[in-house]
Amino acid sequence: MIIVSDNSALSCLAELGELDLLQQLYGIITITATVHQEARHPRAPDALRRFFDHPPAWLEIVPDVQPFLDETHALDPGEASAITLAWQHRDSSLLIMDEKRSRKVSQALGLSITGAAGLLCDAARVGLIDFEDTFRRLAQTRFHLSPAIVETLRQRHQSRSSPPVQ
Repeated sequence: MIIVSDNSALSCLAELGELDLLQQLYGIITITATVHQEARHPRAPDALRRFFDHPPAWLEIVPDVQPFLDETHALDPGEASAITLAWQHRDSSLLIMDEKRSRKVSQALGLSITGAAGLLCDAARVGLIDFEDTFRRLAQTRFHLSPAIVETLRQRHQSRSSPPVQ
């Protein structure tokens, strides 16, 4: 399986200091050259730019697949490149992406997707992070989730981590 990430999840995890969750949950993470350029942009979070000063071995940076899929023409280049790469491996890929329009395109293409919040919920479920602490810290970053979405995620987390009734 190939795990492809867009810049949004990387930025979110960098701001939380939790980029290692990617490796802990999925092993090797693949990003495109365009996503790599976005992550190094001066407007990217400082923590993300520092991370890319010495990227770890579990992060694979690959050339963009050209041309990008026609369905991605209205998206930003990083999103288009990530979707196109995931499409190339559609039978065995997971795409980590948060932007709403990009997720709609990905879903229409039948790609398996998750986002930063889903990734954080998975990490909490397996005990890598504390749900409440992480989502409290997330609220202090540039990454925005509505309180209603956080509450839905909290309820799902609590129902999955509750011991079975005997």
